[in-house]
Amino acid sequence: MITNYNLAQQPTSLAYQSVVIQQMLAEANYFAGRLKLPATPHPIQMVDVKYPLAFSPWYSTLKETNYPYRPATIFSNHIFDSSISREQRARALNIGVSGVFETTNCAFGFHQGKLTEIERLSEHEVEYYAKDLDKLIGQLSLITDSQAHGLATQWLASVDIDVPALEKKYPSEVNHLRYLPKNSTNIIELPFYFVHWGWQYFTNNDDNHTISSTPLVEVKILGTTKEFVELHMLDTSFSRRPLLLVTNAIELIRTPNPSVKHLQSNPTQNNSVGDTNAPVAKPPAF
Repeated sequence: MITNYNLAQQPTSLAYQSVVIQQMLAEANYFAGRLKLPATPHPIQMVDVKYPLAFSPWYSTLKETNYPYRPATIFSNHIFDSSISREQRARALNIGVSGVFETTNCAFGFHQGKLTEIERLSEHEVEYYAKDLDKLIGQLSLITDSQAHGLATQWLASVDIDVPALEKKYPSEVNHLRYLPKNSTNIIELPFYFVHWGWQYFTNNDDNHTISSTPLVEVKILGTTKEFVELHMLDTSFSRRPLLLVTNAIELIRTPNPSVKHLQSNPTQNNSVGDTNAPVAKPPAF
């Protein structure tokens, strides 16, 4: 089924990619507006989209919540039953929008129909302030730990995160960035805040010792300006945002790509398969 429908092909058809990117752009605009992202175009236009990548349908398929994490369909454990036609089983898959793109100063990431990552950037693939941490040495913070927590929860609520449910399940923690300056042996704390809820732990299979961990939900804040810096949501169960689904994925996958000559002679294309209300957009360059 994977082979016949090119579900694992990366990249897939331009028609599929176009629909995914347009949905990502609309959702990113919602978050950018609610969070009032600094120095970000409002609204973000297709021309602002850089380095777009729509993940293949197979890796974007919604899964059941319990092991063995089969695709979540009406066929349940019969999804691999060859007595059911391949077409029926393929069309039963729920394929969520998954992918990434950048603007000039932000990166947005999506996983299985939800926006899960927003990162402020200093430049392509460089996190905000990653190369400028020395500038924060000795700078005073405009906020306390409690105020950092308050800002984080306000921002989460503004993008439809169920904050009371989140805080009921996972106690919040507030930490500062610890930094070792060049030519120094003393680690110092910078006015850069990490507000997070819950942890996912990764263990060594041999002795079951924890080797790393990552927050389930995290907000980063620059204390010198009180600016939002990053949002990471490994656990999206607290998000009330509607799932972003590709409801006609099979048709989109089967849509042949236009020829290079056609694209060159028609630089602006409207996607003929999918959302007929989608804005006219130049096909993304992959």
